[in-house]
Amino acid sequence: MAMMESPNFRNWLGALGFALCLITLPMNAQEAGRATIVEDRAAKKLLEAGDARLVADEADKAVEIWESVLERYPASRHRFEARARLGEYLLENKRAFDEARLHFEVASSDENADDEARAHAMLKVGECLFESRDYSRAFSVLRDVIEQYPASEEVNHAYHFIGLGHFRQGHYSRAIEALEKVGTAFSENDARLDRIEAGRRLFVRIDDRDLSTLDLEEVVRVTCRSQAGDEEKVDAVPIGRDATLAIGSIATRLGPAVPGNGILEVKGGDRIKMIYTDEHTSDMKFNQQREVGVTVVGTAQAQILDGQFAEPLGGVVVGRSANLQITDADGDRSPGVDRIRAAVEVYRRKTDRELEDETAALIAKGTQQEDIDVDLWRRIDRLDIDLTEAVKTAPKHEEQAPSTNPLPTHSPYFQVRVPIVMADEPKDGGKLEARPGDQIRLIYRDETNLLNQPVDRIASAACIEGDLGDVRVSKTQISDRELQIKTSLRTAAALANIGNQYRDFGLADPAEAKYSEAVDVCNSLLPEARRIGGSLLEESYVQLWRIYFAMDEHGRATSMANLLQREFPESAFIDEAVLQQADVARATNDLDRAIVLYRQIVGLKSSDRRGDAQFGIAQCYEAKALAAGAEKGKAMFDKAFEEYKRVYEEHSDSPKVGEAVAKMANFYYQKKDYARAVDVFENVLSDHPDAGFLDVILYNYGRCLFRLDRKAEAQRQFDQLIAEYPESKLANEAKRISDALRKQAAPAPTPGE
Repeated sequence: MAMMESPNFRNWLGALGFALCLITLPMNAQEAGRATIVEDRAAKKLLEAGDARLVADEADKAVEIWESVLERYPASRHRFEARARLGEYLLENKRAFDEARLHFEVASSDENADDEARAHAMLKVGECLFESRDYSRAFSVLRDVIEQYPASEEVNHAYHFIGLGHFRQGHYSRAIEALEKVGTAFSENDARLDRIEAGRRLFVRIDDRDLSTLDLEEVVRVTCRSQAGDEEKVDAVPIGRDATLAIGSIATRLGPAVPGNGILEVKGGDRIKMIYTDEHTSDMKFNQQREVGVTVVGTAQAQILDGQFAEPLGGVVVGRSANLQITDADGDRSPGVDRIRAAVEVYRRKTDRELEDETAALIAKGTQQEDIDVDLWRRIDRLDIDLTEAVKTAPKHEEQAPSTNPLPTHSPYFQVRVPIVMADEPKDGGKLEARPGDQIRLIYRDETNLLNQPVDRIASAACIEGDLGDVRVSKTQISDRELQIKTSLRTAAALANIGNQYRDFGLADPAEAKYSEAVDVCNSLLPEARRIGGSLLEESYVQLWRIYFAMDEHGRATSMANLLQREFPESAFIDEAVLQQADVARATNDLDRAIVLYRQIVGLKSSDRRGDAQFGIAQCYEAKALAAGAEKGKAMFDKAFEEYKRVYEEHSDSPKVGEAVAKMANFYYQKKDYARAVDVFENVLSDHPDAGFLDVILYNYGRCLFRLDRKAEAQRQFDQLIAEYPESKLANEAKRISDALRKQAAPAPTPGE
């Protein structure tokens, strides 16, 4: 007997179908279900509330609101934006480089699906290390930015920081080598960069020997002109004394030209000309205008968004409209409302029978089983669409004053709403037809971009039945007392930093007084921090441990570090605390205890200091071998060699790799295995261009080549050391050897001369 369906039964069945559909979606689509959409929108509201507080000069309130995003919505994708905002504030306003770096490291993790945001956060990690003068680790991170995001604007900034880092260390040739790769060059031999992305900073580099005649405070003026009608002046600053290189930059944005406002306004497909007057050219001409140009391009992004065109969705409701957006600055080519072309397609999962038939057909053609790759989806519908340029509403604090004249439209955003009609099989070619369980894909051909080749930009979403629901945002409550404690902890950190500065100047008594003030502040907060618990208590322990360590009170520092490790075993500061304890133990010749502590860090799988700890273990064994002497310490030297080798083999991303390989090469040299030592030296020079000990490498490389009777090559290494590291303590010895080799290579005088 057939069962009659009541309306309630049909409603229940529809709800069940909606739930089952979510279960079968990929993980990212599941996360776009009702709960996550609500959390994401609530998190975004909090971010905007924090931004508004910052604009209103209520920075402390802004920070607390951003922190509440992390506490209330730890799974929201907006947590990465909150981390980035906190990191920027701590870096720029508080100069708290270590705290800022922790936020940026989270924002740069693979969990962040936004490549652009991840690249920027990784760059900021490098900047924090640069500002902390931890150049070795900074160079490693910045090189990762260059390698992983070669088409990103962050590459320019990465080379800039690498160059400045080498400049600060006095490695002038390496500084120039890095800075020469920054931006658009006025150089006869370099036309590397021919396009920039709209809205990103334009870097200008001038390579001219005449710059060496400028005073340190002089700048070089460059004129930048866009086809959109804007003209701006850029001041390029010479790098160092006797410089032949000058660097300058200016921000760009889409919009109507406003000459002289310090921002270069451009449009899609624009051509920017940069003009510089070369006062004295190599062919003896004067005041010659030099001109280079770059094309403005946009890297496109396809998105399927909610009804407000604000939040990406992993699902769209059949029977309603899909809200589609393409972001591409190339589409903004006129002051009016522009349009671009794209396509939206519907895909349906193939049946088991279809998959079996396709697999059998491939096998029949001779395809090996392991090479069979059958697409699980088949296209059932396609619709070509036009998207219209749209100007997104600016936040209230950015709104323009009312005007009687309509402003030109300049925006990289192009939008359209496309209805999705319920249908088992598509029939009407003018509509997009689908059923629950299908998948829609927005496809846009990005013809012009930084990659210099066409790329298909695709966004996809599952077709579901039901309703994504309304959004409810909970009210944020701000605890003034917690804010006071955080402010006091920052006061303690500031006092400790002043103490560090006094100590560095040799003023022991003022330093001790500042450290004592910092300790008193922290101790006065501890009872209430213990009552509140959480991150406040963790931060209190960290602050005390750092102050005690700065005071050389290693016993108290160790006790506080142990307390931190016991009560907060997942703390991001544990590896740093234990590493400092281990360094103290090694410095005081307590080598066995140092090895135990270093091994604790090596065992922390999530720590980025494992390579440093492994290097410390090797140093301990080398110290033991040196103490035992050449004969008795032979086994310890071999052990040290193996531990240095583990740094190279197991911690390849550590900034200590280059130094570890150098140690390995030195062992080969001591054993007179010069050929293997040369191989290792060559590996260091090619793979670790930013290592801070390359003067030692070049010196020992030259010695090994000399031993192998490759004297001309040896002389080149000594000459490179002299040229690149003139301040090195090895430079004089290298010059003595190089001069001797040059005399040996000189032809003997002929008789009668």
